[in-house]
Amino acid sequence: MTGTMLTVIDDVESGAGTIRTIAARAERHEARLIVYLLTPGPLAAPELAPFGVLYLPDQVLQADSEEQVAKLRSKFAGSPVDMDIRGLFDDVAWLAGDVRRARPIADLAVIGSHETWAIPYLYRRVTEMLALASGGPLVILPPGRSLATVSHAVLAWKPSPEAVRALHDLVSLLEPGARVDIVSCGDKPSQDGDSRGHGAVADYLDRHGFEAGSVWLDQRYDVAEQLQTYALEIGADLLAAGAFAHSRLRELVFGGVTAGLINQTRIPVLLSR
Repeated sequence: MTGTMLTVIDDVESGAGTIRTIAARAERHEARLIVYLLTPGPLAAPELAPFGVLYLPDQVLQADSEEQVAKLRSKFAGSPVDMDIRGLFDDVAWLAGDVRRARPIADLAVIGSHETWAIPYLYRRVTEMLALASGGPLVILPPGRSLATVSHAVLAWKPSPEAVRALHDLVSLLEPGARVDIVSCGDKPSQDGDSRGHGAVADYLDRHGFEAGSVWLDQRYDVAEQLQTYALEIGADLLAAGAFAHSRLRELVFGGVTAGLINQTRIPVLLSR
């Protein structure tokens, strides 16, 4: 059940499109939608963040934030969705932490992919914060994609607590009778029914009334790209994966599947931790 949804944006115009897409699911499930609109201090250039910050008195920044919130509220006046729009303003380096300290509680967080954000640094920081510290699942939604119904999904699988959490979170989003392709990259184990493989996952999905398929992909290039390409080729609505199975520092230094899915999101991606 999805009773409360959460989203975060940093631009009224591009963010409004993301909100409309999320609101369609919120309306269908009669869910409340909490929206945080972030207003950072001025920057010499968005690409320089968190550097290149220009000074602006707090009173002026607060007034700017209130103006942007009022503008966003006017766009959704009369919406059938119970929508709570809140504004936060601060130095760009602290805004993601401000959202975390606000302690929003939601069943599902959904944010637009990097194309819908004005400041790339802020997108990455907010996405990482929601994936690591929100306490719930996160969906990244690229432009032009819907989250209204999930009838066919891909589950990126390896035996880890994060992947198991992704499995549980995915089940809560699926339509009755949906199909889930369990996908792993690398060498296929000799025993398909081994509890470390796909057999236990398929059995779990079957007991919940879903159709399950098992797919092993030869790892030929970047895993995040390979998973998304496969999901797009079969027409899946969503790709689910465990988030940050390695430490965030290791992902930042060496890269990883989570970082790849965040940096280039081509299909709705569910991240769970």
